[in-house]
Amino acid sequence: MRPLGREPLSIAVVSGKGGTGKTSFSASLALSRPCVVAADADVEEPNLALLLGEPVMETMNVTLPVPAVDAEKCTRCGICSRTCRFGAVFSFGKAAPVFNELCHGCGACVMACPEKALYEVERPVGFVGRGRTGSGILVEGRLMVGMPNPVPVIERTIELALSEGRDTVIDAPPGAACPMVAAVRRADAVILVTEPTPFGRADAEVAADVLKDMEKPAALVVNRSGILETEPPFDGILGTLPVVARLAFSRIVAEGSARGIPPTQLDPSWKEAAEAAWEWAWEVTK
Repeated sequence: MRPLGREPLSIAVVSGKGGTGKTSFSASLALSRPCVVAADADVEEPNLALLLGEPVMETMNVTLPVPAVDAEKCTRCGICSRTCRFGAVFSFGKAAPVFNELCHGCGACVMACPEKALYEVERPVGFVGRGRTGSGILVEGRLMVGMPNPVPVIERTIELALSEGRDTVIDAPPGAACPMVAAVRRADAVILVTEPTPFGRADAEVAADVLKDMEKPAALVVNRSGILETEPPFDGILGTLPVVARLAFSRIVAEGSARGIPPTQLDPSWKEAAEAAWEWAWEVTK
């Protein structure tokens, strides 16, 4: 339970790469406390619902304002094309400008047009769903196929989740690029799930560097601990992060996850790890 008198706490769960157990730990955090909002911000591959009972979802569109052109006003000056930082505007000779799907909806080309020939229209880029999971709530973002920029869907997902006014777990996209940053930006604390392999450590270091730059309190959960005969200690920037839990590889947990059974129902160490992560987050955000 949330300590009396405390504001709701939001914890983002990240990983340097896919396959570390990030979503499994997100589900464990959500299921270890009552009345928690679980936000699936891994919008390119949302699967948190599989571990939370696949609730019936009410969905809404996420749109992005993108430019359109009034060909009669356009003088083909090319300023819009030169203004765009993302290469989303093409201007060729006497033809009106063409806008591709790299558009980020920043509006710079519309503001730069001297003839006011550009205006904005709403383009659907994804969906956000909301459903109940026992005493909790699941908010799931889903990027439409073919859309290159997941950030607007991630931001809308987290906005809706935080508006519930409850403790929130954010299942962030893997990696350390813009989608992860967008998912973590409004979190109070971050759990970095990694594994003691060379790839796991290398990618976790990159993610930890990003979290340091964002000045986010972060801690490690080491999944599949003990899979190597000799497990070197975490050093460098990872060595500065507290380890709130080490989870041994469990075939039962792996098979259960493939069937949609959350780890907390199969292995008590996952529930203990989730409780330890909550306690660390409460302490570090005092």
